[in-house]
Amino acid sequence: MNDELEMIKKARPETAPYSEEAKMTARRALTAPSPRRRRPYGIALVGALAVAAASVVAVNTLFPGAGTQDARTGVTGTASAHTGVGERAAVTLPRIAKMSAEEVLDRAARAVTDLKPRDDQFIKVTSQTMYGAMRLGTDVKTGESIEESRYLYRTKRTIWLSADGTRDGALKIQYLEPHAYPGWPIPKEAYDQQGTEWNNLPTCGNVSDTAYTNLKKLPGDAEGMRAYLYSKDHGDNPADAGAWTTVGDLLRENYLPAAQRAALFKAAATIPGVTVTEDAEDAAGRKGIGVGRESFGIREDIIFNPETYELLGERGIVVDEKEAKSPVGSLVASTAQLTISVDDKAPAVDDPHAGCG
Repeated sequence: MNDELEMIKKARPETAPYSEEAKMTARRALTAPSPRRRRPYGIALVGALAVAAASVVAVNTLFPGAGTQDARTGVTGTASAHTGVGERAAVTLPRIAKMSAEEVLDRAARAVTDLKPRDDQFIKVTSQTMYGAMRLGTDVKTGESIEESRYLYRTKRTIWLSADGTRDGALKIQYLEPHAYPGWPIPKEAYDQQGTEWNNLPTCGNVSDTAYTNLKKLPGDAEGMRAYLYSKDHGDNPADAGAWTTVGDLLRENYLPAAQRAALFKAAATIPGVTVTEDAEDAAGRKGIGVGRESFGIREDIIFNPETYELLGERGIVVDEKEAKSPVGSLVASTAQLTISVDDKAPAVDDPHAGCG
């Protein structure tokens, strides 16, 4: 955990929330190549848009996903969580299903479709998220001791991403009621961000690795995709854990072409330790089949519709209290991919903080 905290200290500006520097840093992170992950469910720099104080850092275990044409069902609920002191967001521990991971992921591979956006169009993804955020015991700016805190911050997001990565995008964030982090009271700073925020996402002359046109260049076969997963720089992560993290990175808030998505699912089935649970639920309350593995005391599931095998979202639940430092059964992260579509243009956003400096 300490290495993650050092990463985020260096990556995000040590300034008050909503400063111009913080917003610009977050936008560059959204449009730049994916940051290096030090461990599964690592830190995402977009936390600079969502944390509530200079000493608060977002420890993302999940990120809004992409990869299906349309979830076809709207929000039917919210992720289970409690808000009282000492209460925890708990779910039933995973039950291993009779179906193998290989079978589930093979069905997901056969179910893929492709929107085939033109280079001049935009991928539009709507999602619901719940991530963990924490405030360190030391102020990152002054070095003074402060009270440590944790909470689960929740949002609804809509993002427009240029298909060929050359056009500025847009991001709409609706802040939802925060939830308690398992075993911790909700701190005051959890309520600092409310309402709806619009952000311009300038490309600043850079084409993201996750732009649709770049993703089309990835291997379209399982063997090649598996080699790609293991070739990524995973820092000090074990190879298998790092490969599973890369699977999630390729599915979150972007759009993987059909051939590459099918290859990804088939390659994911070959990662050691991947199993199936029959009782997974996404952040919108939709029931599904979870395919995942355990790392650092947390089971990390990708969730599929049990009938269509389309991607629903992701979740992280604690299975080892000592290693994860949270009660067993705690739901510590959850997302729901609601819709994916193609737009001819992104909304025009009057955002004085957008820039490339």
